[in-house]
Amino acid sequence: MRPLTLALTCVLAAGSWAERSAVAQPADVPALVKLVETPPADLDKSAWKEKRRDAARKLAQSKDKRAVPVLIKLAETETFDIIGEIAIEGLGNLGDPTAVPVLQKIANDGAREKAQRDLARKALGKLGASTAGTGTTTAPPSPITTGGTTPNTGSGAPSTPTTAPGEQPPPDVGSSVGSALLGGGATRSSADQPTLPSLPDDTLAAYERITFALGTANLGYDTVRKRAAVDVDVAGSYAKRVEREHMAWGWDTGAHLVAGYINPDGRAQVRGAQLNLTANSEARFYSGKIYGVGKAAAALQLDYISNVQAMDNGNDTKDTRTNADLQIALGGGYGRVLDVGAAIRVRRLARMLDTAKALGKPIDPTTARRLELTWWALRGERSSYRALVSTVAILREAGILLVEPDAGLTYELLSVLRDSQLFLRPSGLDLQLAVSEGYLRRPSEQGQVAPSGEEGRVELLLASAGYGAQLANDTLEVSGTGYARLRLFAPDTQPAPWALGATARMRRFTYGEHGDPIGAFDLSGDVRISDDNPLNVMDDEIGLRVAGQLGFTWWLNQASGFRLAATVAADGGQLFIGAQLQATYGFLDGTFAGI
Repeated sequence: MRPLTLALTCVLAAGSWAERSAVAQPADVPALVKLVETPPADLDKSAWKEKRRDAARKLAQSKDKRAVPVLIKLAETETFDIIGEIAIEGLGNLGDPTAVPVLQKIANDGAREKAQRDLARKALGKLGASTAGTGTTTAPPSPITTGGTTPNTGSGAPSTPTTAPGEQPPPDVGSSVGSALLGGGATRSSADQPTLPSLPDDTLAAYERITFALGTANLGYDTVRKRAAVDVDVAGSYAKRVEREHMAWGWDTGAHLVAGYINPDGRAQVRGAQLNLTANSEARFYSGKIYGVGKAAAALQLDYISNVQAMDNGNDTKDTRTNADLQIALGGGYGRVLDVGAAIRVRRLARMLDTAKALGKPIDPTTARRLELTWWALRGERSSYRALVSTVAILREAGILLVEPDAGLTYELLSVLRDSQLFLRPSGLDLQLAVSEGYLRRPSEQGQVAPSGEEGRVELLLASAGYGAQLANDTLEVSGTGYARLRLFAPDTQPAPWALGATARMRRFTYGEHGDPIGAFDLSGDVRISDDNPLNVMDDEIGLRVAGQLGFTWWLNQASGFRLAATVAADGGQLFIGAQLQATYGFLDGTFAGI
């Protein structure tokens, strides 16, 4: 037993000696101070920030009075990052009375976070000093920034009343810009977070959109001919889609109404309307990049016209017609095209914070997902206030936002959150081939074939392609689509047309100096070729259309704006030149892209 006891004693003694030796080793204070103040050339910004925090911790534990000045500077200026809390706690541990005025100012500063004020009070207690002191809060001096070159001072907080000896410190008024953004503290900011939509963990992208578009609307009265006229062209749609790793599904519905009314004096009257209703759905099942697909579509078109003559001569006409389509398709494909607008917003946010030297570390996928789902949950808010508050709170909790937002940084945050150019931003490649079975109902005169030449069962071979890429820091987009269709098993009395088409588009998105979305220039080309001529099934003439368009879209808010475009087209040997002005209003637009 004695040898075992001696051996154990020796091991314990050796461990204790090693521990004392490790503690006794002095910190290289000058090197640590240099690391805190100057970023090394061989480290990137995020790595330096981590090293900088470690250096501050070592200075706070060093018991070396040479660390006091740099810790005072950090405590005064780093009002937002955890390094400020490290410095405040370290000043209490170092026991230097020169830190008392700074700690008193922090303890009484209502613009500071509660955690930092509490740490300052504890540090003062260790130094044997009270919290009474200079209660006036002024704008902090230029801090040691996260970038090492241009200081980011945050916002100057308004003065708070001086606390007289023996009085209680002022209440937590949350008077600085950053605190106001969070509603006065982390507790309230967490409570104000919206309920996030429920999406599976393997969701790659998703969107939900409700859109209302007004083409034209006119109301007029001709005083010469004494004739009133009204016409309107409106459309609305709802779409939802979820893309998961091994499956995807989506559906959309839409309605488009064109109506007009002319009512001169007397008996004459003309009324007309056309209503189109559509619904589409799709489900995909993936194995790697290969997928199987099932699709269903339905369409209904109602046409109404009434023409009442000025004279009651029996020539009044009234006609109502109905067109209906129902189609299902099965097939397969390769790849997928995702709407990555939400991911671009996260990237824009990271680039903006990095430029402002406020990015503590890259935005990780977990934080990106939380940001995107929060924006989705707040898509119905007409104000950006809650989106701003929630975004700042999420970035703070994740340790990504390093400085307290001043007026300039707050404005740039809002510019990113309000960026209306981050919708319908495709990325990826998708190729698809399918066979469909459909039923067509077309109006026809008594004893005559439908004017379209096609009705009843219709089988089609369908091919489609899509492509999208976001380039030049997401300010340039290149995209394209293609399609082909061929009717199969057509009866001898009906045509078996084929058609091919492709569209290519390039968009350049423009921004102001502080990230304000201004608009987008677009250039597109369209080619279509077919032998679809239902009016004469014996005509073998090929139809060809080539068109080009140049336009500019001016965004007002998310999914809303004006678009002016010029078009040149050659169709069937005829040249067309035209211009288009379009106004669109969208709301409740939520997107997610987990890539």
